[in-house]
Amino acid sequence: MSDEPTAFFGQAMNDEATVAFHPARAEAAPPPEPAAPATDVQAVAGAKPPRFYALDAMRGFTIGLMVFVNWAGNWYLPAAFGHSEWDGLTLADTVFPAFLVAMGTAMPYATRTSWRSALGRTFKLFMLGCVLVSYKFMVPMDIYPAGILQMTAIAYLLVWLVTRLPNYAHWTIMGVFFLGITAAWLWFSPQGLPAGSFDEGANLADWFDGVLGIGPNPENPHGWIQAASSVYIGYLAGSISRAMTGLRRIGWLAILGACTLVLGIMLGTVIPFNKYLWTPSFVLVTGGIAVLELVVLALIIPPKSKGGPLRPLVVLGGHAIVVYAFSETIIGRARDVWIWPYWEPIVVERFGEVFAGALFPALGVLACFVLAYVMEKLNIHVRL
Repeated sequence: MSDEPTAFFGQAMNDEATVAFHPARAEAAPPPEPAAPATDVQAVAGAKPPRFYALDAMRGFTIGLMVFVNWAGNWYLPAAFGHSEWDGLTLADTVFPAFLVAMGTAMPYATRTSWRSALGRTFKLFMLGCVLVSYKFMVPMDIYPAGILQMTAIAYLLVWLVTRLPNYAHWTIMGVFFLGITAAWLWFSPQGLPAGSFDEGANLADWFDGVLGIGPNPENPHGWIQAASSVYIGYLAGSISRAMTGLRRIGWLAILGACTLVLGIMLGTVIPFNKYLWTPSFVLVTGGIAVLELVVLALIIPPKSKGGPLRPLVVLGGHAIVVYAFSETIIGRARDVWIWPYWEPIVVERFGEVFAGALFPALGVLACFVLAYVMEKLNIHVRL
């Protein structure tokens, strides 16, 4: 395993984390050199910055919300907890983009990165996604291009490759990609489709997937570059978080989040927010929301604490890969087959449809936290 933090589900490791999770390794390490005078810039001479627990809490909040919206007990919950039918934006629509932003935010904290570790992480994430899709839909194992972890793996690899270049180069490349896709949505007319069409079944993404011979799916390859843009927004947030501390860090993160959100809203006047198509406006708005979420968490969590009042979210976020796999397998099967089909009529009769809709996912989130808490206590950490 690489010492680099798992850039999506893992933790941004630093000296403090090494002592906490790998005491034997910490004891064997040579005594640290005298600390340099405190400055606002932490990323000097390859030094590891202090742990940014707000990022762990963000991952924990996102994975918890993902479990809740993915495994609702019925369809009677408020509309915010379900995905938009087509155009639009709901709370549930912001979950996956927040994962991508969190992955990007962790990337600048990596102190040792190699081609082997990056390609290995991409391969393992992609194949785990294929396994989970096969299990979830009870079909034979196959290499599926569509899936949350598959899209995550490709988006991570694209951003990792681009950020090997100097800053000015990857700023330029990502900007050109984003503007090019935006222009294609507005002005490209493939095979007779009207330019600027965002209608279901008659749009640029459906045409592209059709060329590849793939059925409609929001995680299809048509969204890989847009997903990489979400990761890159997180990468910019992580670069700020690693280089600054205190109110200066929070201020610059707030500027990044607010500017991204405003640009997305402005772009939304000509390109609708659409999760299924991963439209550029959707990328910017959800990216801005995710960065501002990070700002709020950074304000709530006391400095030099391990999460303070939000410690449960930090614990949950520190074991997100296991929690995600657990939710897609055990919790999903419990809702669909093992438990909930027998409990739901009883709960509905006694407490009503809305309560029943919220009860199962709430218990699912609780089960995920218990699993993460036990792993934390036993010092078990799974990283890809």
